[in-house]
Amino acid sequence: MKITDIETFVLKGPDMERPVYPAWAPGTSKSSQDGVVVKVSTDEGIVGWGSPGYGASAIIESWIKPQLVGKDPFALEQFAPVFRGANAAWGVEIALWDIIGKACGQPVYKLWGGYRDRVPAYASFVEKSTPEQRAEDVPARKAEGWPAVKLRLHEWTMDEDIRQVEAVRKAVGDDFIILVDANQAQQPGTPHPDPTPVWDYRRALQTARELEQLGVYWLEEPLARYDFDGLSRLTASVDILIAGGENNRGLHEYRWLIDQNCYDVLQPEAMVGETMSQIRKACAYAEMHRKLCAPHHGGGGLGFVAHLHLCAAIPNCPFVEVFHDPPLTSDIFQWYLPEPIRVDPADGCMAVPQGPGLGIDIDEEFLRAHSA
Repeated sequence: MKITDIETFVLKGPDMERPVYPAWAPGTSKSSQDGVVVKVSTDEGIVGWGSPGYGASAIIESWIKPQLVGKDPFALEQFAPVFRGANAAWGVEIALWDIIGKACGQPVYKLWGGYRDRVPAYASFVEKSTPEQRAEDVPARKAEGWPAVKLRLHEWTMDEDIRQVEAVRKAVGDDFIILVDANQAQQPGTPHPDPTPVWDYRRALQTARELEQLGVYWLEEPLARYDFDGLSRLTASVDILIAGGENNRGLHEYRWLIDQNCYDVLQPEAMVGETMSQIRKACAYAEMHRKLCAPHHGGGGLGFVAHLHLCAAIPNCPFVEVFHDPPLTSDIFQWYLPEPIRVDPADGCMAVPQGPGLGIDIDEEFLRAHSA
């Protein structure tokens, strides 16, 4: 089998009821959940679909396509240097895994180990909000069947942050899982047009200890991305799990994070850090060191589906992350899929598609109709 073509679809998503203001990029907003989808064709008629998640259609055409056309789609380790120089185009490799699964007649998660076919899911809030609002929102998510939510906490004072968690804990009781993201590891790279609080070690330590008392499951990105010494010290000083890694890049950085005990929960992202083939190695390395691995969400659509397959394949993954913060609902997060994957209220899990490859039948005419 040989790769014959690679085509990119830059999509304009549906407008949301109002703009949303991502907590990790203060001062920015988004009015629609746009997307990029990649189609990889082969000479045997098998087509693979993937998503670079955050764009990069130009680099796919200029860098990836000339080096992959005519090659065997199974030769992923040969392609590692090609993808490593392309950053956000790594979603193309997802399409190759889709081809491999279809050629083998198996869903991708089974090729990767097949640990389970259902994964607990948490509703990841997008915006910062008030204690009063989140005390209404979180019970609503619980009623929908979500077993956990993730709050965005980085107000100017620690007391403001803790009040939000206290209000949510009071609203949902002790049997519901709360995760917290401080978004302190976004820069360099993520735009911050508005000023935002920057935590030092003392703020991170005091917050972590307060969150422990409130039964919070993990504290995510409490310090700067490369503050390895501070992260190691913090992780050793508190009982709450410390999570992060979504913005780190390359196997060498994942190794540093694990070897230096920076995080209890590694969160690699195939649209930022490495290809799926390489991230699987990081997940295994985390398992060898008795650490959890909760891959980042994949940017929505096919990227999310690929990360769901990964979460199902490995034994050390506690949750899959899904944006669900109306008006950016989990359905809009997956808007171009023929049928969005939804949480099952019976067990709080998302079922992995069982068709070959990613298990998603993409409607190409729909993609063309929504191309920007």
